[in-house]
Amino acid sequence: MSKPERELKAMRQAQRAEAARRQKAAERRSLLIIVGVLAAAALAISITALYLYNSTPRHLKFQPVAQDVGQVVPDEGRQHVQAGTQVTYQHQPPTSGSHYSQTGVAPVAWQTIGTIQPEVWIHSLEHGGIVVLYNCPSGCDDLQKQLTTYVNSIVPAEPQYGEYKIIMSPYSEGIGTHKVALLAWDRIEFLDGYDQARITQFYEAHVDQGPERIP
Repeated sequence: MSKPERELKAMRQAQRAEAARRQKAAERRSLLIIVGVLAAAALAISITALYLYNSTPRHLKFQPVAQDVGQVVPDEGRQHVQAGTQVTYQHQPPTSGSHYSQTGVAPVAWQTIGTIQPEVWIHSLEHGGIVVLYNCPSGCDDLQKQLTTYVNSIVPAEPQYGEYKIIMSPYSEGIGTHKVALLAWDRIEFLDGYDQARITQFYEAHVDQGPERIP
């Protein structure tokens, strides 16, 4: 092989080696870019998941309350009357007294939210449930949303049956200028707005304390 041929061969080998080096460098850069994109995506997913976890309401853990909570209301009995009967109560809103007992009418399912008659909710109180009343004749969307979120997603499960023994209804009679009334059997507490801590304290103090221990 002549000298020019050897030089040409060496040049071509050097060119091939340089091309291979550049190809490997490009592949390394592409790999680093892919790894960087995947890492950024993973970080974004983690941040989003953490945000959603922290921003999504979660049921509280039940903590027993030993102290006396709410005002005592004189007991009005617990006689069952035929559904449709209009009962006159001595105290408003009533926390005991005559009430309906009929499948599909009373008691309602736990976490029911809607317009509920006293003759219906008293049966829920009898079973150890808690009633949340909101007093908004002129409307109060923010308060209603806060209370709805509490009833659906925040209230603790009571320890005896693991139930969320709470229902919610609009009601104005006897509440005066207060916005919220919390009812248990023969107990009541008034609030001037949404107060998660006080609602939870009342619930934990009185849930499962009705005349009948029923899930």
